[in-house]
Amino acid sequence: MSFWNNFEKDIYTLISHRGVRLTRAENTISAFEQAILKYKIVEFDVAFSSDGVPVIIHDDTLERTSNVKDFNEFKAPYNVVDYTYKQLLQLDFGSWFIKDDPFGTIKDGMVSVEELKNLGIQRILTLEETLIFLRENNTFANIEIKDLENTKFDEIAVQEVLRIVDETQMENNVMISSFNHKYLKQVYELNSFIETAALQEDRHPKNLIKYLKSLHVQNYNPSFEITDKTLVKKLNAAGFYVNVYTVNTQEDINKLFEWEVKSVFTDF
Repeated sequence: MSFWNNFEKDIYTLISHRGVRLTRAENTISAFEQAILKYKIVEFDVAFSSDGVPVIIHDDTLERTSNVKDFNEFKAPYNVVDYTYKQLLQLDFGSWFIKDDPFGTIKDGMVSVEELKNLGIQRILTLEETLIFLRENNTFANIEIKDLENTKFDEIAVQEVLRIVDETQMENNVMISSFNHKYLKQVYELNSFIETAALQEDRHPKNLIKYLKSLHVQNYNPSFEITDKTLVKKLNAAGFYVNVYTVNTQEDINKLFEWEVKSVFTDF
């Protein structure tokens, strides 16, 4: 069974972007706990600790979404890949949300500081923990493998992610995406059963249809800024699903579904 065969054929879908990051710190268990209440698919990002543990974090560095500066053993530029999983477990990935209020939802009263503090310290998640949690809650996953080209994990990232997908019995329930399209070819070579998606921003590759076919992907995930009705129609006619990121107004979401995109990634 391919990923989209889990869903009704003509039903369009919202995907929770890094969990419900409107009211919770992104890519944390509390964000995913909120997501499973309203969404059938959760998107999250996978990077690696220095000792090879796939962990859930969007940025290449720890500064924005943790209290890393409170620890002397961590040094700028605070690269995720420079620290062991044990070291990363010391960090709090939730308190920054209270401090920064990134979407103004604390200010607007959508969530309270007391509620967030009562969640406790939000530790970094592993891919294995996240997939087990989603499996137990009948929720599907879009795993984005971060571009690790300049790290020692570039050659083994896909292999490790697929190993964990297999061990957690989530093969039917995941789609793997990346801006590093080399990884998508590797997924196909190692396990052609798993659906893949080419992430793209700024501009489309030349000869797009031919290019996507060369990657053996089933999905094209462009940014909203480079998506239009003609593109969606062209890709759908060629047999590709179009999944657009990141869209946070109902008007734009409705427009995209009218264009017949398959899914929309949203923070809200």
